[in-house]
Amino acid sequence: MNDPCPRCGASLPLSAIATALDLARCPACDEVIDLRSKATSPVLAVPPPEGWVVEGRGSDLTVRWRWARLQTLFLLPFAVFWNGILLTAAAGLSEGFTHPEKLLFGLLVPHVWVGVGLAYYSVATLFNTTTVSARFGRVTVKVGPLPWRGNRELDAKDLTQLFVVERRGNRGAVSFDVCALTRDGRRQQLVTVPQPDQATFIERRVEQALGVVDRPVEGEYRSR
Repeated sequence: MNDPCPRCGASLPLSAIATALDLARCPACDEVIDLRSKATSPVLAVPPPEGWVVEGRGSDLTVRWRWARLQTLFLLPFAVFWNGILLTAAAGLSEGFTHPEKLLFGLLVPHVWVGVGLAYYSVATLFNTTTVSARFGRVTVKVGPLPWRGNRELDAKDLTQLFVVERRGNRGAVSFDVCALTRDGRRQQLVTVPQPDQATFIERRVEQALGVVDRPVEGEYRSR
């Protein structure tokens, strides 16, 4: 639970805390609170999502999580099964791989590309990690070790606000984008996560590290 305001006793939300400045503003009474005078900071009381690693404090922040999850255990056998069928067909087509030139026709078969993509995605899900950092005046998102789209870098001085947007796929799948609003009015996606509490955690902690006071943004996701 967050520490209360010393003036009115109201709970301090994360959006009221600017860790980089060691200050907070109570939304109830508008009192400005010097966090350096407090034994503990309210930020430390906020736990990260399960399985996430959070390092640093103040204006130096690193948040890291692995992609691997339970679904990976079901995806890998399916990828092996799918590509096993393709390899069997390839062996027959190329007469035991003695005529590999015949395999060029496989490049025209969509099932081959699905198999390759499925295998790569399965391995990436097993080994890849996403790291979000706010330090040295920059916000960075790095994905690896296997190459994958999603690497980002943004100068903190160009950022005015972070916010969360709910995204719904064609089949009803829901994910949440953490986006940055820049000084020239552009909206730039930083990272996508499957749960709203994960997105909100990134938004709040990066804003705290940069000393950005949270303000409403049109179209942003608000937890219910």
